[in-house]
Amino acid sequence: MAIIPRYMGSMRITALPLIRPVSAASPTRKLQIFYSYKIIAPPPIKKASSQHVFTRWLPEDGLGKWASHKANQTWTGFGMAPAGTLKHRAFQLGESLMDGVDFEESNLKALDLSNAPPLNSNGKNVETATNAQVPLEYPPSVLSGPQSLDHLKALVEERIPLHNRGLATWIFFAILSAPLKLIPIIPNFPFYFCAWRSWSHWKARRSAQYIQGLLQSNRIVPTAFPPLDCVYDADLSDAKSAVVPREELELAARILTLKPEETKELLRAHEQIVSRVSKSEKKTL
Repeated sequence: MAIIPRYMGSMRITALPLIRPVSAASPTRKLQIFYSYKIIAPPPIKKASSQHVFTRWLPEDGLGKWASHKANQTWTGFGMAPAGTLKHRAFQLGESLMDGVDFEESNLKALDLSNAPPLNSNGKNVETATNAQVPLEYPPSVLSGPQSLDHLKALVEERIPLHNRGLATWIFFAILSAPLKLIPIIPNFPFYFCAWRSWSHWKARRSAQYIQGLLQSNRIVPTAFPPLDCVYDADLSDAKSAVVPREELELAARILTLKPEETKELLRAHEQIVSRVSKSEKKTL
């Protein structure tokens, strides 16, 4: 596979397998992979000053990013509230609900499409062919180039219809729960939850469709990334599980310089994989 320098693309994807084979001779396991999306945002374009009364107060990054940042700040504040308060209990409930969301969904919606390389109507980048290539980095001791590419293709093909159904379902429940807002004093938590799940499915679907567009135009190029091999080189001959340990995933996060929010999602994915493997093993007994 081609080797693409990191500085050549405005976007790169890194595959972090959460389960590895016990030995080279063991049968291939179903791949469970966490993807890190890194985007080098283009330099900001200085907009001409406008004297229009309405546009002068708008945030430079747009209302969408401003609202998202404000919501994250508010949610973080809930978590820092004193234990036992309504805000802190709401934060704990929200975190437990987040733990129940498939990590594949959270992983997809983490892709910031506002800074991603644009796609035109033909699914191709309007930039040069060299800059349009997106490296898909993988640890060569665990994955091959074709494996990493095939998994990404299968992932988006599976998730797009799933998020279509999820979006329609949660919009339906949001409509049903909307009349509860007429009840005074009591916050309409069911409506807010349904609206949040609808938004989550919509955002994950958009990201999956975007990645599918990159794949269909052959712009994603598998690229070996040997520095990640140290995460997977432990001796598993005596290991009880093939799930990559939490400590090694934390090492991967440091190697890739993941942001705290992304590291948190990576570790949440690890917990889900541990639970899935445990349930699978119980079924086979």
